Amino acid sequence: MKKLLLVATLAAGVAFAGNTNTGCGLGYMVWKGQQDSLVKQVLAVTTNGISGNQTFGITSGTLGCEKPTKIASNDKLNNFVRDNLDKIALDSAKGNGEELKTLAKLMNVQNEAEFSAKMQKNFDKIFASDNVTYSQVIDNIAKYAL
Repeated sequence: MKKLLLVATLAAGVAFAGNTNTGCGLGYMVWKGQQDSLVKQVLAVTTNGISGNQTFGITSGTLGCEKPTKIASNDKLNNFVRDNLDKIALDSAKGNGEELKTLAKLMNVQNEAEFSAKMQKNFDKIFASDNVTYSQVIDNIAKYAL
């Protein structure tokens, strides 16, 4: 009986991994398309937890997981944007400036003029609120200026 329960739990866990509540993994694969109840989501998470497969899925891009495009973060970029957020915002609003040039170099931008123009054009999207964080700004730059 315990084996049957374990198999059922593992099977249930696989389907819900791709659900926003449970993520990807074996649970997502088993319960794919049946993620409509709390019980099935719990089974999906349990399956993922017992099998420890989400790490493999994420690093390999399998089991319903998306493989990240970056292996590590760019600490120089993160630190620069965090420390110079206001100056980058001012340069972006103008469409030029030293901080914007440095940012382009740290982001390996080939066409600095085009990058600066996109930063200016998409200023309201990149600096979406007064409380925007540096990591949100970096994500928004990748989305709207690269």
